[in-house]
Amino acid sequence: MNNFFNLDNPVWQFIGKAFNACLLSIFYLIVCIPIVTIGPATTALYYTFLKLVKDEESYLLREFFHSFKQNLKQSFIVWLILSIMGTILVIDIFYFKYIPSTKGVIFYYIIFTIFLFYLAIYLYIFPLIAKFENTTKNMFKFAFLISIKHLGWTIIMVAIAIMLFLISLRIPPIILFLPGLTAFLQSYIFNYIFDMYIPKETIDNEINKG
Repeated sequence: MNNFFNLDNPVWQFIGKAFNACLLSIFYLIVCIPIVTIGPATTALYYTFLKLVKDEESYLLREFFHSFKQNLKQSFIVWLILSIMGTILVIDIFYFKYIPSTKGVIFYYIIFTIFLFYLAIYLYIFPLIAKFENTTKNMFKFAFLISIKHLGWTIIMVAIAIMLFLISLRIPPIILFLPGLTAFLQSYIFNYIFDMYIPKETIDNEINKG
């Protein structure tokens, strides 16, 4: 029983990290208000949590702003590309959904399938930018390939996001903590996946940022 109330207990450490995730979530939403900052802010959010879950962070806001400035240009370009692609795909899905013909149905399912791949790329690409340095083209490529190769984990991370979203619908105030809690829980999985692509002898070297 005494061990349970020990602050070094893994349970209390997890609760403490989850609390920090809630606080950073609110800050993240504020930074996202200009809209064009969503990409860099999302990268910074994952950068901070990828370190937090490994106990590598120092100060959350300092880590957040470090990544925000470091990845500003690339994250913005990626977000802009994804926003344009997403808008086009959503419009096409709704367009072909209401075309009463075989051709319309076929195109609807083709575009919807493409949209699922788009979501997989969106899920992985900002954490990848937070963790590794590479060209924007390769980031898109790696996000797609890794999401397919680790499809099981991809589905689990999507399930986490959906579960938290459904909970927030029943308890509206949780919406404020939704981005942070989602990224926080997913970061455990992202670290597990990304570590597979980092040679052991270079984990603490220049391949990792920060």
